[in-house]
Amino acid sequence: MCLLPTLAKLLTVQVLSMNKHTFKALKLPSINAINKVLVLRAIIFFLALWSFIWSAQLFIAGNAYYSVKNSISAWQRAPEKASKEKIEQALGKIDNALRYFPENALYHQMKGQLHEWMAFSQVELTQTTGQQRPADANLRQAAFSYQKSLQLRPTWSGSWIGLASVKWKQGEVDETFYRYLEQAVSAGPQDAIVHKFFAEFGLEMFTARSIHYVTIQKKLKHHLDLGLQNPLSRDFVVEAIEKNQASDVVCRWLRASSYPVRKRIPNCISYK
Repeated sequence: MCLLPTLAKLLTVQVLSMNKHTFKALKLPSINAINKVLVLRAIIFFLALWSFIWSAQLFIAGNAYYSVKNSISAWQRAPEKASKEKIEQALGKIDNALRYFPENALYHQMKGQLHEWMAFSQVELTQTTGQQRPADANLRQAAFSYQKSLQLRPTWSGSWIGLASVKWKQGEVDETFYRYLEQAVSAGPQDAIVHKFFAEFGLEMFTARSIHYVTIQKKLKHHLDLGLQNPLSRDFVVEAIEKNQASDVVCRWLRASSYPVRKRIPNCISYK
C-alpha cells in the first residue's frame, strides 16, 4: 500500500511529460481537454453545493418566517398571549432568518411588528401622569426595522403602516404620521393591512371624539367599505366596529354601499 503514492507520482510525471503527438498517437485526450473536463466538473460540483446550501438556508428562513407569522396572527386574536418570552423567541427566529437573507424587506417588516408587540408586553409608567405606555426603546427599534424594510422596498405598504402605528403609540399623531398614511395608501390602496389600520385608528378617534377623526373621516369610510369587502381584513374590521360599539353609525356611513358589505356590519340589516 505504501508504494501507491510513489507509483501515482511516477505516473503523473510520465503523463505530464507526454507531448501532444504522444497523446494523439495513443488516441488519448490532450492535457488541455483533461483540464477542461476537470474544471467543468469542479464548477458543477460547487454549483450543486451552493444550490444545496442556499436551499437549506431558504428552508430554515422560510420556516422561521411562517412560525413568527402564525404567532403574530394568534396574538392579534388574543393579545394576552403575547408574553415577553414568546416574543423573544420569535425575535430570535426572525433574526436567524435575517442572518441568511439580510436584504429581505419582509423579514425586517416582521421584526418591526415584533418590537411593537414587545413594547406592549413591557409597558412603563409615565413620569407626569403615572399612566402606562408602551416601552419607547422597543418602539424606536420597531421604527428602525420598518425604515430598513422601506430602504429595501419603498413601496411596501405594511412598513409605512408600521411607521404610522409607532407614531400613534408614541402619542405623535402629527404631519409625519399622516404622511406615512398617505405613503401607505399610495403603495397599497387595496391592501388589507391599510384597511385594518384605518378602521382601528379611525374608529378609536371617532369614539374619543378626537379632532383627528375630522381629518380622517372621509378615508375612514372608504376603507371601512373596502375592508369589509376584502376577506383578509373583513373579520378585523367587524371586530373594530364591535369594539367601538359603532355598528349603527357605520351602518349609516355605508348606507350607499353594496348589500354584501352592509350585511356584514353587525345589526345593520334586519331580516324580519
